[in-house]
Parts: sequence; C-alpha cells; structure tokens
Amino acid sequence: MYSFASLLSITRERELFEKISAAKKLFVTIFSEVGNRVGSVDLTEIHAGQKGIKISKGNELQHCPYQVLDIIRDFDPESGLNIRVLHWWGRGLFLQLYLGRIHPFLRTSQVEKLTQYEFNLCKADRWNYQQIIDQDKMEPFEVQYLPEHLLHYSHLQLIKTLPITEPDQVIQDVSLEIKRLYSLLRK
Repeated sequence: MYSFASLLSITRERELFEKISAAKKLFVTIFSEVGNRVGSVDLTEIHAGQKGIKISKGNELQHCPYQVLDIIRDFDPESGLNIRVLHWWGRGLFLQLYLGRIHPFLRTSQVEKLTQYEFNLCKADRWNYQQIIDQDKMEPFEVQYLPEHLLHYSHLQLIKTLPITEPDQVIQDVSLEIKRLYSLLRK
C-alpha cells in the first residue's frame, strides 16, 4: 500500500509529529475541562455504582490515535451506565450512552425522551467502533424496537456525532450534551 521510502520519509518530519502531539494534548485538555465542568454534579444521584470520570488515550484504534472521556464508568452488561465522548482521529467526535440491559432507566417512560437527542442505535457488540463507525452499523434510535434490540444485544449503546469546531465551542457543546443526559438520567 505504501512504499518503504514513503514510510521512512515521514519519520524525518519532526514538525508533523510535533503537530500530532500538540493535537493529542489539545483533546486531553478539552476533555479535562469538560470533566471539570460536569464533574461537579453528584454522579451517585445518577448511578450509584459509578466510578467517576476518566480520560484515556491510545494510538492504535484501527491504526489511528484516539482520546476518550468516560463519565460514570460502570460497564456491567446487566445494569451498567456509561457516558463516553470519543475523539477518533480520521473519524470524528462522538457522544455515546451505554446502558446495561436491565438498567432501571430502560424501564421508565423517560427512555422515550432519548429520541430527542438524535442518537443512533449501535447494532454491534459493545465498543466495537470499527463496526459501529467504519462499517456504519447503526440506525436511528426508535424506542418501540428497544425490547427486540435488548434480546439480540443485551445492552443499549447509542451514539451521535458531535461537531469539531474551536476548542472553547467543543467544550461548551460537549458539556451541554452531557448535562442534558444527566438531567434525563437523574429523573
């Protein structure tokens, strides 16, 4: 696919790697600011088993770097809850909501309000971003199909694309999205 010479030549492009490093740090800074803004909420009001806020990063998600902001962090397939913001290089910025198949929220009338958030339903295994994003294994979320979905996947994972603009605007947009989810999940 790439010639040996072309691959070696980029290893000498110091400015390219400095830009990549600066961009990675920028997203960690953005996620830190979002975490600080939304972290003032008592997360146990939303989910008792929560493990707090965490930023993760890596370089090899389908050969591309990524940064993740996880909020609440309970990945239990039965009753877990997670709000995740994923910045995946070459793909974009995504907001995800994960709920285990028997999470109490799924048995409330509030679940229908998720349709207002313009989420897509992930039709793949948990966190399988290659299938969800690269292979477009998602469809608009419609609450009437939730019982059938839970029989096949034993979890609910929703995703939506968020715009990447100026850093301050990204912080504001992501914080607002998370606060909207907090208010819905808290009820």
